[in-house]
Amino acid sequence: MDEPKQTLTKVMWRQQIWVYPLLVAAGVGLGAFKISEFQKAAAFTDHGVKVVGEVTYLHETITNKPNTYSVSYIFVTEADPYKRGKQLVREQLFDTLSDGGPIDVWYLPDDPEQSAVDLGYLTRYFRLALFCSAGLIFTGFVGGWFAVKRARATVLGQTGYS
Repeated sequence: MDEPKQTLTKVMWRQQIWVYPLLVAAGVGLGAFKISEFQKAAAFTDHGVKVVGEVTYLHETITNKPNTYSVSYIFVTEADPYKRGKQLVREQLFDTLSDGGPIDVWYLPDDPEQSAVDLGYLTRYFRLALFCSAGLIFTGFVGGWFAVKRARATVLGQTGYS
């Protein structure tokens, strides 16, 4: 009795080819996220206004992973004397701050809702993230290519073609 012939789609699905597009999507997403963070920091550097704000709240989250540090602050803009902001910051900056103390704040004059106190936090791990992003994309494309080749060889082997 002959076994039913397998289609290319069924073989690829059984080989879990759907993983490779997910790798590509994850790589693109990671790269896009880090590039947007880098562009945000560049916008603050190039077009931002630096003012002295006031720390309103310091929060340290202690976990068995690296601790996280956040700062809430208020600052003055031309349109609003009590503009608020909050950002995760690096430990080095966090250790120098105190409640009610001064803090340098960058904001965008055309969008004061966008503000930052630690530009280095926005750009941290940028190169590493882009390297990982490229690795995910490369792995997704190459792995997908090999999976398609294997699936085609399997189907062609069943039909007797080479």
